[in-house]
Amino acid sequence: MPDVPADHSNPDYLRQHIADQAVLAQIFGDSLETAEIREIGDGNLNYIYRVQSSDAQMAIKHAPNFSRMSGGARALTPDRLKFEARALQLFRELAPEHIPEVYDYNSEASILAMRFLSPHKIMRKGLIEGNVYPLFADHISTYLANTLFGTSDYAMLPAQKRPLVAEFALNVELCEITERLVFNQAFAGSQDNNWTTPQLDKHVTRLQTDPAIRLRVEQLKLAFLTRTDALLHGDLHSGSVLLTQDETYLFDTEFATFGPMGFDIGMLIGNLFLAYFALPAHGASAARCDGLLDDIESIWTGFERKFTALWQDNRTGGAFSATRFEDAAGSVAARSHLQAYLAQVLNETAGFAAVEIVRRVIGRAHVIEFDSIEDAKRRAPLEAAALDMACAILGRAAPVTDIAQLTAAARNVP
Repeated sequence: MPDVPADHSNPDYLRQHIADQAVLAQIFGDSLETAEIREIGDGNLNYIYRVQSSDAQMAIKHAPNFSRMSGGARALTPDRLKFEARALQLFRELAPEHIPEVYDYNSEASILAMRFLSPHKIMRKGLIEGNVYPLFADHISTYLANTLFGTSDYAMLPAQKRPLVAEFALNVELCEITERLVFNQAFAGSQDNNWTTPQLDKHVTRLQTDPAIRLRVEQLKLAFLTRTDALLHGDLHSGSVLLTQDETYLFDTEFATFGPMGFDIGMLIGNLFLAYFALPAHGASAARCDGLLDDIESIWTGFERKFTALWQDNRTGGAFSATRFEDAAGSVAARSHLQAYLAQVLNETAGFAAVEIVRRVIGRAHVIEFDSIEDAKRRAPLEAAALDMACAILGRAAPVTDIAQLTAAARNVP
């Protein structure tokens, strides 16, 4: 298949592709001939199409052999869609209520067809518009607990997990993007960095020269590079969440890889902290912004509670199997391990959240919460507040032992 052109003018080819795949054609039936096909994506890598007729609709994702944001200048494997399809399959088995149905993945065409979610809205945009999502924290903590526990050594036997680790270890190009954008560029003098200058210059200098911060970032990067605790979404943020008041779905799993559990949780809450600092410029009240901090606390406490329940009832994997710790002394020892492990996850969550804040403010890939504030004099103090919090987290000597320490750090920024 030739790549869908960058002018998004190839609906006839996509229509024919749908017609040629029986599993897709049957969704539309005769209405496919009159279905509207239009490009709706605004991502950095891929093209997203909405196919809509009077009877049905679906989402089509196409991964060309380049990154969309480069305009064709930067080659990128279209196999990234293979990892996305596989991760969606695995996550849907573990958290079916939060992963949309995939209809078909065609590796030759590099096309993924899935359920089109409507009237669901991308969370990042919904927050800017003033929407409140009362069930989000409960939903996302369920997703995190189910998928992170379910792909860990606590739930999977080595013969099950090792092939999966090897499979996703081949997602090399997307992992390289993560390593470069999240851990490297923002904390070094990359020409791709972009920040509000001169207002944030002092923050940038500190982030790139402070020994304690540099050490902490490298430790977090090492954990991402070497650990295989669980299968990660890999790019979990408010832009990869589609939701309504009642439903929450995750998508865009092409960055999936095995790594430390705190990475997914930290990326997500890091973006919620960014919203907390930016939304006052979009008319959000102090109460609504505080509600985001409440959500952050609820996400962690919900994850911790649900992960613990899974640990107690479903520990059938290669490590700390319940059958090996049935006696009273063994149960106490296993519980002690769980507490220590979750403490490690929380501390790493805090670090990854801070790294995400930094890279979204001074790195290459920003967030619309800040970038849509056109007046730099209005935007810079909000960005500086976010960076102040990130510096405090990355520079602290003591570990974060309570999620309330993170939310307090946000509230206490001058």
